[in-house]
Amino acid sequence: MKVLKGIEKYRKALKEVIESYSPEPIVKEEGWVSSIKETVVSVKGLSAAKYYELVKFQSGAKGIVIDIHGEEIRVMLLDRDKPVRVAMPVFRTDVIVSVPVSNRILGRMVDPLGNPVDGGLPIKSSVFYPVEREAPSVFEREAVREQLYTGIKLIDAMLPIGKGQRELILGDPSTGKTSIAVDMIINQRGKDVVCVYVAIGQRKQNILDVYQAFKKYGALDYTVIVSAPSDEFEGMKFLAPYSGTAIAEFFLDEGKDVLIVYDDLTKHAFAYQTISLLLERPPGREAFPGDIFYIHSRLLERSCKIKGGGSITAIPIGETHAGRISSYIPTNLISITDGQIYLDANLFNINQLPAIDVGKSVSRIGGRTQIPAFKEVAEHLRLYYTQFLEVEIFTKLGVKVFGETAQVIRRGKRLREILKQPRFTYFQVDELVILFFLLNEGYFDEIPENRVNERFNFIMGQIRSKIPEIPEAILKGKVLTEDIKRKIKEFLEKLS
Repeated sequence: MKVLKGIEKYRKALKEVIESYSPEPIVKEEGWVSSIKETVVSVKGLSAAKYYELVKFQSGAKGIVIDIHGEEIRVMLLDRDKPVRVAMPVFRTDVIVSVPVSNRILGRMVDPLGNPVDGGLPIKSSVFYPVEREAPSVFEREAVREQLYTGIKLIDAMLPIGKGQRELILGDPSTGKTSIAVDMIINQRGKDVVCVYVAIGQRKQNILDVYQAFKKYGALDYTVIVSAPSDEFEGMKFLAPYSGTAIAEFFLDEGKDVLIVYDDLTKHAFAYQTISLLLERPPGREAFPGDIFYIHSRLLERSCKIKGGGSITAIPIGETHAGRISSYIPTNLISITDGQIYLDANLFNINQLPAIDVGKSVSRIGGRTQIPAFKEVAEHLRLYYTQFLEVEIFTKLGVKVFGETAQVIRRGKRLREILKQPRFTYFQVDELVILFFLLNEGYFDEIPENRVNERFNFIMGQIRSKIPEIPEAILKGKVLTEDIKRKIKEFLEKLS
């Protein structure tokens, strides 16, 4: 009897569930592949698809809607290892391409869709940032006022970069562009700056070398690497810088300062050129599509300093050939950014590293970010160095120089030696203030050129051990007072 009552109870409960259930139809829009041109696929039957929407093929391959043309859409393929064939079903996801973001992404190497490529576990996050996002308005931004220290003497002194600035690194292949960018990131250790390194069209071994450098010098703790190597489809290379910026914007929204490196946008432009030709868009100058300027300007415009918040400092890298900075992509990038650091192949070949051509390099807004102490000692260095380079030409022709001109050459040679800097060696702002103060005061004039850096390292070591209050006062007060100058001079008199 008890069993019958139990069965009746469950029957009644099941009946109530069935009666209360109201099925909802699942709407799934399906199209099919009509044609394939290398990495661009034409799809019919998905008329409601949106620009930049992620679509999936029956084989599991993914693609992005890049063009909408009447009843037909065109899709950039993202998966190399999953086949796509004509007449294969295609499904909408109703999801605009986004990347998962969280603090857990720090220290990881991911592809432009946020999938790990470092052999680690998937990055689990409930927060996704769209790869395409409107740049902050003028009213949300504020002026760039704080310097981002790269640790590289020449850049911090003559070409200062502010937090929120966009500074282009430009030069021929194998002149040290990536090296400078990597050194910038490594020098952010302990400075509360999040870094994003975007590798576009690079060899896998080169990307691995960068990863190992970050790991060796402790930079992975605050760095994300977005990898789109040379053997990836053009769609992934095109997507990479936008994905990297989306990751940077997550940390920007948390009030952090971010440094993002795009290595490099010339290869990004070539990827978009290939996509555009496959889309049959008319080529323009140097066979690039007419909107090539727009894809880079809308990308770099997202870097800025937010009022009362964080910042994104962009370091795009561009490639020249035979030193031609007047070619299409370099001129585009120069006009978009706030200055450029130009690397000269001739300087590289004579081992003047970093091979930065001071005459062709400029930082348009970074000068206002230097602290007063640094500005005082570095304000005239660029002009002085340029004058030295002009005068030195005459000495190479056998012309004898005397007086003030001889002094310019003597000190200029020592300045050039000071500006040489091996990789993975970094200088803090208090060290640079003291270094250029000593140079301006003539303390290195009688020291052999090849021993200038050795002498400064000795002096700085003595200052840090015996009068550490001097560097501390420079960092705290940000001003090179007469009292500080007097104490340094008195100390050097005793030291000599």
